[in-house]
Parts: sequence; C-alpha cells; structure tokens
Amino acid sequence: MARLQAVVIGNSASMLNGAPVTTQNIDLLIRDTKLNRRKLVRFAKAIDGLAVRVDVHYDRISGDLTVSSVRSRSELVDLGSEKLTVAALADVVRSKEAANRPKDRAVLPILRDTLAVKVKLER
Repeated sequence: MARLQAVVIGNSASMLNGAPVTTQNIDLLIRDTKLNRRKLVRFAKAIDGLAVRVDVHYDRISGDLTVSSVRSRSELVDLGSEKLTVAALADVVRSKEAANRPKDRAVLPILRDTLAVKVKLER
C-alpha cells in the first residue's frame, strides 16, 4: 500500500486494545514531513471509496504526546494482511483526559476499566 508510518490513536486504538467502544473515524498520528505528506496522498487514493473518515494528526496529540513517545509504547497488531502500529491504551487515556471534550469524558470510564483489566491480566 502506501507504506505510511502512522500510529493508530483514539477510539480505533482503544478498540484494537480490547475496549468495548465504537468510533466513526480512524485517527492516525504521523510525523509532519514532506515524504509522509506524499505517502498520505497515496494512502488517500488507496482507501478511496471506503466508508470511513480518516483524521490525521501531525507530530503530537493532547497530553503532550509526541509521535516518538506514542510509537515507543505502541504495539503491532495484525489486521488482515497488514500490520498496524497501535497506540497503547494508557496513551489513549492520557490524550482523552487532556483533550477533555464531552465525547472523551463519556468514553473514559470504559477505557480506564479496560486498562485496569489489561494491567491485571499482564501480572
């Protein structure tokens, strides 16, 4: 495909981390470079016709989270023949707490509960 180096964030990342939530879009976090902007054009052409909105966030997201910091804690998740880099649930929670929008506050209890279960299972 476009070989876009992106991290899936937001509720899409939450879903891929096992949280029982839904979303109407896919949020991607990427470095703002000329190369990535060219790859975004190829990516947009590749997904043309899909009934999903893709929101691109450049360099950092709420919670003072940078591409590097989010990527360092991310996981690779298989999705069909593709591997997605998915933000850790703790980073999604941190970002949503910092954004503090009504829609983020609404989902935070579910994300925190899912994170607590994941932490217990990892022990």
